[in-house]
Amino acid sequence: MTFNQLVWKMAKGNKGKYLFYFLCNAFAVFFFFMYSTIYFNDSVVSVKESESIKDALSIPGAALVFFTVFFITYAHRIFTRRRKREFALLMTLGMSQRDIAKLLLVENALIAFASIVSGILTGMVFSRLLFLLFIKLSGLGEVPFHLSEEMFTYSILTYLAIFLISVSITLYLTLRRSVSHNLKSEKVADMIKGRSPVFGLLGIILLIGSVILLYCTFAIPSFAQDNAGGYLLLSTLGIFMSLYIVLSQGMSFLIEKAQKHKPYYYRRMLTLSNLEYKFNQLVAIMLLITIMSMVTIFYTSMMLIVGAEGEKQAINSNPYDLFYAETETKNTLTKEELFNIVDKPETPVEEYEKVNMFIFYQDDPYWEDAYYDFTFMGISDYNRIMDTEEKLSEDELIEWINSDPKYVNDEGMYENGLQFMDGNNPYQFERKKFVMNNQLNSQRFTPYSVLVIDDKVFDEIRIDLEGDEVTLHLLNFRDWKQTEMVVEELKNKLDELNLLTPPFESVRETFNEEDQLEIFQPVSKITSHNFIKVTSKIMLLVSTFISILFFFGSFILLYLTIFSNVEEERAKYKKLFKIGIAKKEMMTLVSKELGVLFFFAPILGCCIAFIYVFSFLHDGEIRDNLHFLLYVGRVAAVYLTIQLIYYFYSRKKLLRELEF
Repeated sequence: MTFNQLVWKMAKGNKGKYLFYFLCNAFAVFFFFMYSTIYFNDSVVSVKESESIKDALSIPGAALVFFTVFFITYAHRIFTRRRKREFALLMTLGMSQRDIAKLLLVENALIAFASIVSGILTGMVFSRLLFLLFIKLSGLGEVPFHLSEEMFTYSILTYLAIFLISVSITLYLTLRRSVSHNLKSEKVADMIKGRSPVFGLLGIILLIGSVILLYCTFAIPSFAQDNAGGYLLLSTLGIFMSLYIVLSQGMSFLIEKAQKHKPYYYRRMLTLSNLEYKFNQLVAIMLLITIMSMVTIFYTSMMLIVGAEGEKQAINSNPYDLFYAETETKNTLTKEELFNIVDKPETPVEEYEKVNMFIFYQDDPYWEDAYYDFTFMGISDYNRIMDTEEKLSEDELIEWINSDPKYVNDEGMYENGLQFMDGNNPYQFERKKFVMNNQLNSQRFTPYSVLVIDDKVFDEIRIDLEGDEVTLHLLNFRDWKQTEMVVEELKNKLDELNLLTPPFESVRETFNEEDQLEIFQPVSKITSHNFIKVTSKIMLLVSTFISILFFFGSFILLYLTIFSNVEEERAKYKKLFKIGIAKKEMMTLVSKELGVLFFFAPILGCCIAFIYVFSFLHDGEIRDNLHFLLYVGRVAAVYLTIQLIYYFYSRKKLLRELEF
């Protein structure tokens, strides 16, 4: 028998194992290719040139690679686990380790080639359907579907890199073992390693502590101060570490507690012992499923919340319906020209304000090229836009932080007043009042801190000091949702006008051509709202795509784990039957074990996702955030409902395989 005949004969004899392994690999290529048709589509990237959309597509891509590494490695390990005795037998008959390595390489090369071809062909068919759905839901307009070299290259190279690493690890582990070890590999007992109820208790305490740290980081602004990112990383690492400890040692702790209640423990001794064994052996898979379900529910829920809260977010971040900045050479429209564009019968202007600001730059006396900037505004302009009647003397100022006080913990910089020099002329102000109020739209010329001074002093500063003069135009309409056309028309008019005027030259700051185009664009509620709506839809679709992948992946991992050991399970239950345990009791035992394996990790992931969402979106009293939690509940309910369907399917098949 030639070598090629041997390969073919082994493939025919193990066709069930080969088929399942092939489908797992084709599944990975299929999802890589479908994802790449969205990520590498030039039109999608160019329609909205936004880093947030790119991030929305990149983050799930990284998650996809991470999952596939574990998925293919585990599938490959299951595939080769049942073939160790075959390899040992072949070596006993005289085949060398080099021949075994050659056999493995030929088999895996054929499977990889077949997986790539079938995965790409299937992906080409279904990716078009997915892309059309993507465009329809995202509202990006007529964006053509196309295939590019990058899509094929990314899918194939990423898969091959993961596949080669997996095969190399398996090849090394298989060849380094002796013939005797391979022959008895299926008879080696799996022991419960490192059983420690104390570690189980410590894991539970660490998990609770990490969750509390996460909640305090975002729910209590004064807790994290300016280091929220560091606390988020610390709490997340704590959650993942404690999850591993809880999943590996938590059952040992629970069994120790149950043993103190003899009647309860003895009635459930077999179930608890089996679960302790399963959790100890499957800790990596249970941890991965917990994290996958947590990411799925958290990411999808957040995208639903962002989409639903888009209008509120656009209103909060844009107090005025339309806002743009004017300098000496840019955006120099007259009021009449402006109103001819924006004041239409369908979009009547209800409020229009012009606010003058002066930005003064003072050199730092100690650091070369460093400077401070001060943005001044007259008290009359301040009173108009804030609807107040404040009065100031010539040596008083109001420090105004243009931000929402709910999200910023700031007491200002000028509690002790402000003093600066213009040559030999000193300017000195005493702070009369501190105000924090988000009243101006966010834009390059919108300062974080505004110093409001007397109108007379403001005019003197504009004349005496050298700085940048900026005029802000603020407009409100009867219905801002109808202003998309007028905003676009105004943008085109300003772009056309700015092409004919000299570039803006700041006294201190420098702007390139791209910056100049950006900073003089009008800012509006409708633009912000549309951007949030489109971005959230893209992110929701991508998160749904990853959720489907993770869900099917977690199910396949559980399926592989359960049914790869079905022969050992059948032998175990036959022994239990011989010592007097009835079939009905064994069916109940199997159902309970399977239920815990299918639902413990997803429910734990749902709870952690719930905590993350609640912590990130915490704002005020708990009762004010209940509507956020409804989104988490709905996503979790759908996830667990589908998991329940898979549970009943797997339970029915497992009971049939065990011959009950």
